[in-house]
Parts: sequence; structure tokens; C-alpha cells
Amino acid sequence: MDPAIAGAISLKVGHPEPFEDEELGNIMTLGVPHARGISGLERCSSLQVLVLVGYGAGELPDLGRFPDLSSLKVSDSDLRDIGSVHEASALLSLNLERSLVSDVSPALECAGLRWIDVTGNPLSDVSYREVLPELRARGVDVRASEEREWSLTRALHEAGLPFAYYLHGDRHRLSRPGLTRTGSPEGGHIGIPPDELEHLLATSPEDIEPLFDDPNRTPGHL
Repeated sequence: MDPAIAGAISLKVGHPEPFEDEELGNIMTLGVPHARGISGLERCSSLQVLVLVGYGAGELPDLGRFPDLSSLKVSDSDLRDIGSVHEASALLSLNLERSLVSDVSPALECAGLRWIDVTGNPLSDVSYREVLPELRARGVDVRASEEREWSLTRALHEAGLPFAYYLHGDRHRLSRPGLTRTGSPEGGHIGIPPDELEHLLATSPEDIEPLFDDPNRTPGHL
């Protein structure tokens, strides 16, 4: 069992491993920080709500093992491939904030989907300009970056910087999704205006990542 999965389950049931199948089968909601895989999660077959913060794997788990799953959040993560999302036949809500997803077309196969958030992802032109409008036309409540933030996130990735740039309230922030560059991707999001980021991308992209260690920039935590 992945240590992060075991830790989250331990908090849920009130004791460390080993876990009984019956108590795992009774878990309906689970939040897991910084899992690098989902080994052992399949034993929680009654899950309805799953939250993976700082998920370190590039693919979704086998969601067909969770027939009652209605809400899935995978945020600040290394997630790139959501191809298996259609296996969650009961899925109503999908949150992929600040991850590395470029293709969201698999969400079109989720017949019951009612809400999706892809803010801060480097979506492809097709996903941003065709798939998201199609989801909206189907009645799905779609949350996504505005054009400028999306374009800057794409530019960062094209420069070899797999970061997320997004607007939180009235402040623009930059974050490092996943567990490759930081051990706590949900924290340490720094403020940087779009004009400054555009200038750095055009002139010295190598100076962007060191900004996370700049004491003059106050990091935020979501």
C-alpha cells in the first residue's frame, strides 16, 4: 500500500495498518496528500469522494473500481493523462486544478458530469477552444483559466517550466504542480504580475524558478 494512502486511511479509521476489508469498504470519503501511486486504494470500493492533493503520478487510477465515485479532485499534481475518467460512471464533479493536463477530451465521455475545474492546466488549443465549449453546451459548469493565464501557462511549459499560472481572487500566482520540484506543491505559490512573467519568459526564463526562493515574494497556500 502506498504510504500516503496508508496514512490517510489510518487517520480515517483511527489506527495504523493492517486494515480490515470491512472497515475499508465502509470508507466513502478520503483525502490523500502527496501520494505517488494509488496502491491499496482499490480496497476502498465504496468511495464516493476522493481528493488527491499533490498527486505524484501521471495517470488516474483505475476508476472502474469505484462504482459510487461522484466527486474526484486531483489538484497541484503531476497528472497528465485522464483517459480513464470515463470509467467512473457515477462521476458528477471533476477538479483538476493546477495539474499538467493538456487533453481534457476524455471528460466528454462522462455522461453524468455536471462540474469541472481545469484552472491552471496547460490545455491544448483543441481542449481549450473546442472541448470546453462543448462541455458548456452540454450543461456542464466549466471553470478554467482566462485566455491570458492559460496562454502563459502554455508558454511556461513550452519553455521547459511545468508550472501553473492562475488568478486567485485579484492576485496572479505561480505554482509548481506535482512532486518533482517541491515536496509541498499545494503551498509556496508566489505572486507575480502577468507583465513581469511575460517579460521573463521573453528575456530570461531561467530566472523564473529561482523566484520561488525569493524572500521578497510572499508565498501563498491553498
